[in-house]
Amino acid sequence: MLTTVMLILAGAAGEAATKPASAPDTSPIQILPGTSSKEPISIDADKLVYYDKERKAVYSGNVVVIQGDTKMTCSVMTVFLDRSPSPAANAPAEAPAPAPAAAGDGPSANSGIKRLEATGPVTVVSKTQVATGDNATYDKAENRVQLIGHVTLSDGQNVTKGDKLTYDLKTSQATIDTGSKTGRVHGQFLPSGGNDPTKAK
Repeated sequence: MLTTVMLILAGAAGEAATKPASAPDTSPIQILPGTSSKEPISIDADKLVYYDKERKAVYSGNVVVIQGDTKMTCSVMTVFLDRSPSPAANAPAEAPAPAPAAAGDGPSANSGIKRLEATGPVTVVSKTQVATGDNATYDKAENRVQLIGHVTLSDGQNVTKGDKLTYDLKTSQATIDTGSKTGRVHGQFLPSGGNDPTKAK
């Protein structure tokens, strides 16, 4: 049976219930292309291990991440949590653990996500677009998502291949690069009105 865990609850584990008024970043987060940062993030996985000292959560086994209309699947996903400065950071070790964030807080409360790493195969589906690769990363500081290794981006019958796909969440710009292995980006596009092999004759 899959364990369903809201990412905000994992991020709240080990954090103080009271957040400072001058917290550096309390904005909602967007970790998947084609989504709104105000949409909740849900994760399904066979297993979740939370490392309090390292401030990371490792989801493994048929991992499914959904934010809005976009879905990502992978084998293992590691979420690194930001250690935001707060008065409770210097609290004695014997201080009681805080209660999890209320469901109503949602992603609008600072979930403390610093970085996310997914190992594959990784697949991201957003409406008609499908992107696949060996690994994926999300970096909050740079506000970008990268898909690395044997990358394929398809939209219907249109396909583009390369070694690395970088998606800037701020500008919604996608860049596909190549390494020394392939040397060139490859694209194949079906002209509109052309024969669609998926349609029955």
